[in-house]
Amino acid sequence: MQSVSQRPLIFVSAVTRELESARQLVANTLTFLGYEPVWQDLFGTEGGDLRELLRQRIDQCNGVVQLVGHCYGAEPPKPDEKFGRVSYTQYEALYARERDKKVWYLFIDPNFPADSCAEEPEEERELQTAYRRRLETDTHLFHPLTSREALEASVLKLRDDLTGLRRGAKRWAAAVALLLVMSVALGLWLLLGERRTQREVGETKQALASMTAEMSQLRKGIVEFPHVEAQVRQNQRGDDATAVQDKVYAELAKQLGIDPKTLREKLPQFADQLKRASDASSYERATAAYVARDFAEAERLATLATNQAKEAYPPKPGEAIKALELAGWASQQLVHSSDALRHFRAAEALTDRDRDPIAWARVQHGIARLLLEQGRYSVAESIWRDVVDVRTRSLGAEDPDTLRSRAGLAVAIEYQGNFAEAEAENRAILAVEEKLAGHEHPDALASRNNLAETLRKQGKFANAEAEYRDVIKSEQTVFGAEHRDTLRSRNNLAIVLNDQKKYDEAEAEFRDVIRAKERQFGAEHPDTLNSRNNLANSLSLQRKFAEAEQEYRSVIAAEEKVIGADHPNTLMSRYNLAMILSGQGKFVDAEAEFRRLVEREERVLGRDHPDTLRSRLNFAMTLARERKPDEAREQVAKVLASAPRVWGPENPLTHTAERLRDGLSPPK
Repeated sequence: MQSVSQRPLIFVSAVTRELESARQLVANTLTFLGYEPVWQDLFGTEGGDLRELLRQRIDQCNGVVQLVGHCYGAEPPKPDEKFGRVSYTQYEALYARERDKKVWYLFIDPNFPADSCAEEPEEERELQTAYRRRLETDTHLFHPLTSREALEASVLKLRDDLTGLRRGAKRWAAAVALLLVMSVALGLWLLLGERRTQREVGETKQALASMTAEMSQLRKGIVEFPHVEAQVRQNQRGDDATAVQDKVYAELAKQLGIDPKTLREKLPQFADQLKRASDASSYERATAAYVARDFAEAERLATLATNQAKEAYPPKPGEAIKALELAGWASQQLVHSSDALRHFRAAEALTDRDRDPIAWARVQHGIARLLLEQGRYSVAESIWRDVVDVRTRSLGAEDPDTLRSRAGLAVAIEYQGNFAEAEAENRAILAVEEKLAGHEHPDALASRNNLAETLRKQGKFANAEAEYRDVIKSEQTVFGAEHRDTLRSRNNLAIVLNDQKKYDEAEAEFRDVIRAKERQFGAEHPDTLNSRNNLANSLSLQRKFAEAEQEYRSVIAAEEKVIGADHPNTLMSRYNLAMILSGQGKFVDAEAEFRRLVEREERVLGRDHPDTLRSRLNFAMTLARERKPDEAREQVAKVLASAPRVWGPENPLTHTAERLRDGLSPPK
């Protein structure tokens, strides 16, 4: 186990086959105290000589905590030149002491609930017994630990000793001062020893109870994290991953009653420990992997948890549904949309609309969101209408989940070009949110932003501009001038200024927003890159083609490094670059860019995704301009095989494809 951390490193030494769960408990407690526990698993890796690896690990650490059990464990292939015949675990502590590292020994009683350990040869047992006796003689004071609670308390008692590692040379002066004080107060200490001991025991119990309560809250937070994140994503439009994470931690901290900064610091650390904890369920380890952003592992463990829930006697369909949802969310994070939909469809098969309408609606909502991402807008709309109906009857018209589904329905309607209906839906949602929480509540501000976007897409540019300006004014009051949400609304305002051909004002607004985002988040943050992409669009509309092309290429290079070549934002930037190349008459370059883009979108998004179809249509138009009619006809035929179903037969893009097909038809 390797770790890169600013916290002091403590090596936890134990025989894995005997004390793996106990070591995990020690690691959790050290994490709580602000240290980074590290160790080296040896069980099953005994083939080579691992001493050099152990030396490297221990040299990086500030100290070693050793659990002294009754198993000998694996040993090097040859006796050590300095220490003779020792096991690897014994070697860890002996080497640390030779390097003047602080070593704390925690003796494990035979009654301690250790892991099952295969019977070892008598010779090895005797070697371990002799090692324990030597340590008992050296340390003088030792108390064999009989329970997990006693082990936790023992590590907690090391708090002051561990803190000394941070003090460097000052600890010696502190130690001398402490000895002087102890000498002067020895008599009083003896008289009050029993009372002090009782107080210390009480303080230890109190601290242990506090630690246990916090660790319990963190464990609960890890399990709830994916659900909260899914809800946050449903509420937002156009937020990048960092913005979503900020909101997730804020909402989760409010639910748990923990300071958001503390939660953000401790939750990933605890998740890293929990995903390897032997006492955690597969589902808990899956959620821990999700919090640690190891989405492939989260999907694997969630699938395992699903199978365990199905195979239990009696089966546990509720747990299987939750695990399948988690697997779906993990697949979404990996941009594996088809896998995500497969997981949600499997969850759908376990739900019953009449028996448990709330679970049914939750899964259907997730399916609708995935279909929306895949461009299957009319199917998503139909599902959301059913979900809104069920949630309204089960939860009420003003429940947050009902409003989330109505917001999804509004987006699906809008994406099909039914802007007037989408506007009416957004206004109805906003009226409920303002009634419940007020005009300037964050949820109401998000809905007002959605309404402004719908107005813009209807061509009601002046109304959209007025709405954005009003939202920005409220957000500056509620969040601050350079808050992410305020800057997002200013970015949207600049877009609607472009729509009104107010190019100078739009460009100035984009540049001001970019400077603010660079100060707040950095030059290569996805939020900043998004605004730079929009600036390039504005430059293109002003026919500043060379400057726009340069900006697109710079943005693409940064996006490929930061979010990856297959991320939807990167693909959008590539589409914009291809379009401006074609617009400048650089058809050869545009063709090459479109060809790469269509191949990548088809692989990542799917052949029938609206973005793939749009890129293929413009690819066909570029080929036609290059006087390559045969290949252009081939591409436009692929578009028209899906366009009437995906875009709709009356969509302007469908008509454009039909006109291109007719214009390319060979003479009869």
